[in-house]
Amino acid sequence: MLVNMAFTDEEEKKIDELLSRGIERVYPSKEEAKKILLSGKKIRVYLGIDPTGKEIHIGHSVVLLFLKRLYEAGHIPIVLMGDFTARIGDPTDKDAARKQLTAEQVRKNMATYWDQISKILDTDKVEKRHNAEWYEKMDLDNFIRLASEETVQQMLARDMFQKRMKNKKPIGVHEFLYPIMQGYDSVALDVDGEVGGKDQTFNMLVGRDFLKNHKKREKLVFATKLLEDPVSGKKMSKTEGNLVSFNDLPNEMFGKVMSFPDEMILAIFECATEVPMEHIQEIKKGMNEGENPKDYKLELAAELVRMYHGEKEAKKAREEFERVFSQKKLPEDIGEYKLKGNTDLVDVMVDSGLAKSKSEAKRLIGQGAVAINGSVEKKWDREINPGDVMKVGVRRYIRIS
Repeated sequence: MLVNMAFTDEEEKKIDELLSRGIERVYPSKEEAKKILLSGKKIRVYLGIDPTGKEIHIGHSVVLLFLKRLYEAGHIPIVLMGDFTARIGDPTDKDAARKQLTAEQVRKNMATYWDQISKILDTDKVEKRHNAEWYEKMDLDNFIRLASEETVQQMLARDMFQKRMKNKKPIGVHEFLYPIMQGYDSVALDVDGEVGGKDQTFNMLVGRDFLKNHKKREKLVFATKLLEDPVSGKKMSKTEGNLVSFNDLPNEMFGKVMSFPDEMILAIFECATEVPMEHIQEIKKGMNEGENPKDYKLELAAELVRMYHGEKEAKKAREEFERVFSQKKLPEDIGEYKLKGNTDLVDVMVDSGLAKSKSEAKRLIGQGAVAINGSVEKKWDREINPGDVMKVGVRRYIRIS
């Protein structure tokens, strides 16, 4: 039974921000969640992360900042490493089955996850769990009973599976098992709620059903907004390759943010920073009134670098960016490459690491992404000489010696 307690305006404001900032939808409703969060009961809410790669990125910061606001409001956050489910692969929004990983690959991927998470969360205040705890012990009989609680029709109703069938692409039976396993995590953890991106809504609601079936009680589901490219519609993720990693160096992080479309500025401020919403509203007003979006993007890039590297590095990264891109000067930390046997452009790009292969080098040259001494170069066989400065893309420079 919930006990009503008196809360200050400031405490209620924290809950209101928790339920609105970066939030797409709450199940069963925001009103019910607010009642529970202000009831005086400490609730346990979990976030599941599958270590399918080695880096955590600012797409994850949306849910991690939610957990930070949760414990600041007096509740209990849980971070669950999906060290077992990562071996299967979440089919969500994928037009082909994920590559399955071994236990060893997963272990290597998550080796630095807690260090990365600690850049946002005080990990001493977080309950840390791994779902291999229960899945490595579950026998086949119990798993089959669990699977019987969901139907094939429910799975096939998902858009991604409908698209695959329409395009005659295969659907692995193991892909039906993933939502069941993520759903059972809620039961194994005995939680009161789960937070995840809105693309995880189906999986999180399976867990809500399981908690009702197994524990006879409600589970809150907090579906957060995704950081999406407004042009392509693709979310920021490891798979899409457009991420800003927590581990990116300050100058690299700053430059990546500056390359984002202007339309992403407000969403990233809201979802991936702790800048007060009042200031974000001022930014929105300024942009609507025609102020230069670049000024706000500079502020955003500096804020993200400050979050992950500190005030000093943020200031240096901004100064370096403005020096290179506004004043058209070379970076201070430009790398050097000593010419070896081959001196044509394609070979130098590959040997120096500016391209992974000759075909990639040729593609970059064809796209006009390669410049030598400040001029775009279109010839594959252009001879490279000592003293030349090569630029690939907007951030990679190298001096030839």
